[in-house]
Amino acid sequence: MSDEMMKMPKFSDIKYARPSIEEFRECAMSTRLKLMTARDPEVVETAIMAFQREMSAFDTAYTICMIRHDLDTADTFFNDEMDFFDENYPVVSDLSAGVYSALLHSEIRPQLEERFGTMIFRKTQNQRDIVSSEVLDELAEESTLESEYSQILSEADIFFKGKHHTISTMTPFLESTDRDMRIKAHKAVSDYYASQKPKFDEIYDKMVKIRTEIAKKLGYENFVQLGYKRMERYDYNEEMVQAFRDNIVKYIVPITSEIRRLQKNRLGVEKLMYYDLPCLFVHGNPKPMIPQEEYFATASKMFGQMFDKDPSFFQVLGEHDFMDLFSRQNKATGGYCASLLDYGIPFILMNANSTSDDIATMVHESGHAYAALRSIDSSQFIECLSPTLEACEIHSTAMEYLSYPYMDMFFGAHAPAYREQHMTLALLFLPYGCLVDEYQHVVYKNPDMTPAERHAAWRELEKKYQPDIDYGDDAFYEEGGAWMKKEHIFTSPFYYIDYCLAQICALQIWDISQKNRKKAMTIYDHLCTEGGTKTLIELVEDAGLESPFSLNVIKKLAYQVCDYLNL
Repeated sequence: MSDEMMKMPKFSDIKYARPSIEEFRECAMSTRLKLMTARDPEVVETAIMAFQREMSAFDTAYTICMIRHDLDTADTFFNDEMDFFDENYPVVSDLSAGVYSALLHSEIRPQLEERFGTMIFRKTQNQRDIVSSEVLDELAEESTLESEYSQILSEADIFFKGKHHTISTMTPFLESTDRDMRIKAHKAVSDYYASQKPKFDEIYDKMVKIRTEIAKKLGYENFVQLGYKRMERYDYNEEMVQAFRDNIVKYIVPITSEIRRLQKNRLGVEKLMYYDLPCLFVHGNPKPMIPQEEYFATASKMFGQMFDKDPSFFQVLGEHDFMDLFSRQNKATGGYCASLLDYGIPFILMNANSTSDDIATMVHESGHAYAALRSIDSSQFIECLSPTLEACEIHSTAMEYLSYPYMDMFFGAHAPAYREQHMTLALLFLPYGCLVDEYQHVVYKNPDMTPAERHAAWRELEKKYQPDIDYGDDAFYEEGGAWMKKEHIFTSPFYYIDYCLAQICALQIWDISQKNRKKAMTIYDHLCTEGGTKTLIELVEDAGLESPFSLNVIKKLAYQVCDYLNL
């Protein structure tokens, strides 16, 4: 590791330069011509690998730009650069689709499939189905709307308790053991979203219409079909997802109602209200026993022990500035892990706020980072280094469960309470994730709905998936405004069910780890090293897990988790 550390740059020292679209276009056209005329697999490989380097350089520049923009959304230079990528990423995608189309129609395709594997051809066909020169302007407009929404959210300023807060730093107040504090904090957040409601409604209405227009121009009946294509769902369809949601309603929602009943009794309240839901324990949710300043050192030690490596991958990333963990004004909300392809290095961004979610998020994004590092040699195609997104979420979610034995390092004597809370939230999440997914199906199958009709549709679905929510006299939530808090609905349509599918797979790894930790770690590492060389179901079954669509596995896990939580 020491030699690698010496060679590894610091993120802060990496130079950003705007890529040339014209140079990329020339490379794409030249490569396409070579692929159309080549009869020798060696010639094809040489040409496609040269194009891969151009693709990697463009994607790396975009990732550097995105990260630096997200670290300080008030930086006008990177705001302008993000506008450049919003406008030109669709152009690059279209040029790339043209290159791979030539690969798809090569006269020596059987030899190329033997040489490269079939996954790149599946991805190529899928790319052709979702991008066309006819929709480049609309794709650019879609990206601009997504950026506009994210920019507004990053600038959120909630004045509470005499201080200015971001959405992230409001979390401790939302979880407070003081009910009056919770009520006021939730009202402050609700008031913020209510103040933005007209703007968010306008943005989302435009998003729905532009995505529908893109879908119809590409020959689809509605955006649902295109959305599934964008998510690269190669071996499951809308009917299977609907059956999955139905199973969650049947087998998981009743358990969540029992969780809420027990929570009501624990908190000693006459009626459990929406502002009570984040506070699971009467003495408060477990919080890290160490200050934020010690997160990095403690996580570095934990991952070193988990994988028997010193220094750990987490420590190396942190020492080279490839992470930014703490919340502040003008920093993008949420958390993610993004890879700089030219360097083969992932970057972790999150917004710590001194709650237990800090640790879960840090471990979650580290799961993505570990997988990115382990899969770096899984394919010669950058498109196949990372699997489809629901499989990526197995990497991150399973890491959360595999970290359970080490949680005393962060929570001390409260580690059992953290594990109970984490598993409880996992169960509570499954219906919510399905709610987000079904809502988007409703919206995109009815693109002419008014904003008011969309809000009403959300509220009806809430009653199906989260029947225990009582919003009282909060008009914003009672009229169906809660969906506006979920960024994925705006920026990543149809992504959210991926977390649910991954949760079922990750819980299988947790269940195995209860009996045989070494076997669970082997399965986990195998999934990570496979990268994107297979589809979701292929990856899962190849690792010895059951399909997340299996009714039997959902029923079995519901039983095992209830037993773990003594429900």
